[in-house]
Amino acid sequence: MQQAISIFTGFFCTLLMALAGFSSADEISLSNGDVLHGEMHEQTDDHVLWRSDNFGLLTIDKTRIVSINGAPIKVVSAPLFSNTYKGNLSFTGGFSSGNIKREDWDLDGDVEWRDGDFRHSSEINFESHSLEGSVPAEQYDIGYGVDWFFQDKWFWSNSLAWGANDDRSIEQYYSIGSAIGRQFWDTEITSLSAESGLLWISEDLLDQSSDRRLTWSWAADYRRMLGNNMELFHSHGVLIALTDMKDSELNADIGLKVPVVENLYTELKLEWIYDNQPALGTRSTDSQLTIGVNYSW
Repeated sequence: MQQAISIFTGFFCTLLMALAGFSSADEISLSNGDVLHGEMHEQTDDHVLWRSDNFGLLTIDKTRIVSINGAPIKVVSAPLFSNTYKGNLSFTGGFSSGNIKREDWDLDGDVEWRDGDFRHSSEINFESHSLEGSVPAEQYDIGYGVDWFFQDKWFWSNSLAWGANDDRSIEQYYSIGSAIGRQFWDTEITSLSAESGLLWISEDLLDQSSDRRLTWSWAADYRRMLGNNMELFHSHGVLIALTDMKDSELNADIGLKVPVVENLYTELKLEWIYDNQPALGTRSTDSQLTIGVNYSW
């Protein structure tokens, strides 16, 4: 009898220990049907660090998890970007004297800052070109834009700009536009975005005439790092007047930045503009190849 009681007591204690161990174990269910027993070690917005009874410490993507202990898991989508601030400043200059006297100066700057769901950008450009002591032909423009990311990678863009361009006989112009765009990707290595919408343009020309039009706009911007921190960049824009589909304009930039020292680059850039209805006395196509210095932060 005493032996039977001892055996029963041992069995009862073993059963209690097993039940205690089973009740304290966590259970995680995965989307492929697997169920893992163990315990939660750590949890982030994107992953769960799980100590499995059979497989040890595992890092599991939350998108693969159905539930933990029967409770559905909530996946918190990380924002497309955190608060950041960056900019570029490029300068190109040239001077020659003797048989040909020529001066060329080109200054470009842009700043971009990101705050929550909003991406702000501003830019400034100034160019001056003169030959044989003539009055310099100048070009300048200032612009500002803001993108609101109303969904993961979709944004609503609004922009305005003001400037002038002596080479294209534009005494003064301003524009204001709105577009819907998509940020396909944006990492330290590469980025690509595109947008399409409407842009209102008002131009006062040097011959005292004016040109005001509502256009359909398309723009894209691409960047990619190459090898030893070299950067390839490209952007282009298309404008087509809604009242005259033959009145169109295309502008494109493509270039390469090669590192010299930290944050300082040599920049090679080709700028190209085509306007099929240019101002009187100007050509349809303008192109410019520049080599200068770029400072990025």
